[in-house]
Order: sequence, then structure tokens, then C-alpha cells
Amino acid sequence: MRLLPRILYGSLALSFRTYQRLFMDFHVWGREHIPKGPKIYVSNHISSTDVYWTLATFPEPVHFVLRLSDEFRWLGPVVDALEMIRARPGDARTLIESAVRYLRKGEPVAIFPEGDIETPFPVGPLLPGVAAIYRRARVPIVPLALVAPQRCLREYPFPQVIDGRVYRTVAALRGPFGVNFGEPCLPDLPEGSRKEQNEYLLKFLRERLQSLAEDARANKFWL
Repeated sequence: MRLLPRILYGSLALSFRTYQRLFMDFHVWGREHIPKGPKIYVSNHISSTDVYWTLATFPEPVHFVLRLSDEFRWLGPVVDALEMIRARPGDARTLIESAVRYLRKGEPVAIFPEGDIETPFPVGPLLPGVAAIYRRARVPIVPLALVAPQRCLREYPFPQVIDGRVYRTVAALRGPFGVNFGEPCLPDLPEGSRKEQNEYLLKFLRERLQSLAEDARANKFWL
């Protein structure tokens, strides 16, 4: 990441960490598992604020894959200045190429492959973009599960419209919130078509995310 985006990113991370300390009961587990070098952070997606809270937990600047709602398209230049990866309608190839380019430069990428906000339990179906990125880059995947009590995930009455589709606005602004990092993995893909490889990898990642979420809930989050 270039100097100016790195400075902007660091300022945002500091602001978010300050908010977490002041207003949330924020927990992070497993950060020691994060390897150096290029990697793909793969997370479940439980709220509209997930990017803010995960950004503040990573030990280095990360290129997030983001979609901007129609109401916030004016933020596009800011997202570009931070060297985030914008997901544009009908242009998955550009997204994948951008992610792979950063990874080949040795820089990490983060993606929420559920694509939409889901409940923490269970983890929802995953979209195939992450599989395409992994097939081309073959760098470690670091899974992380986000968990929070349902009572702390507040839905607001102003949905976001992205590419004509309506998405809920759910924010986690108070109370307990946990991030559970798993060990990095380099899954071996089976012989077969891209579709078969995608299905295998997405099933593998969904199971890993589900396991991390259940581990946080059963063994960490309520202690």
C-alpha cells in the first residue's frame, strides 16, 4: 500500500479502535495465527459495520472488497484513495484481477463472501469470487468469524440499495462483539472443473467459518 493510503488507513484504524474501547465490549482471539506476507482474510458477514471492526483488528493495512450503496456512490473516490477493491455490477473479472494483483505484490486482501448480512449462526452460503481469487493467487487463507448477540445487532429503517437490490442496514455499535481468527490454510483443490473446485473450496471455507463461530460462542464469547 502506498504512503498516503497507508496514513489514511492508519487514522481510520485508530479511530475505530478508540470507539471499540469506549463503547463496546470488544474481543479478539487467535490473532497470533495471522502469518506475514500475502493472505486472503475470509470472514462471515453479520452487520453493516463489519468492515470498520475488522479493519481495526488486522495487524497491517488490508485491501477490502467492498460494494457501495447507490446513496453513497460519492464515497467512491475515498474508497479508491484507500486502495480498497470496489465490487461493481457485472464486472467480477476486474474485482478478481485487482485482488490478485495486490496479493502478488505481497499485500493482504479481505472479503466477506456471504455477500449479504446473515445471522451469526449458521454461516450462510458463500459466493464463488473468493474461490476464483484463491485459484489464481494460491496464498494462505485466514478465516475469521464475527460473533455478537442478536440483541446487539440493531436493524435500522433505512435499507441500502446496491445495483437495484435492497440490503438491510444492521449495525453493531454497542455491547459485546467478537472476532475469532483461525489458523491459516492452503487447501488443495481436487481435480475437476472450476465449478467442482469452487464447490469444494466454498464448502471447506463455510465449515471453517462455522466452526470458528461456534468455538467463539461455546468456549470464548460467554466467558
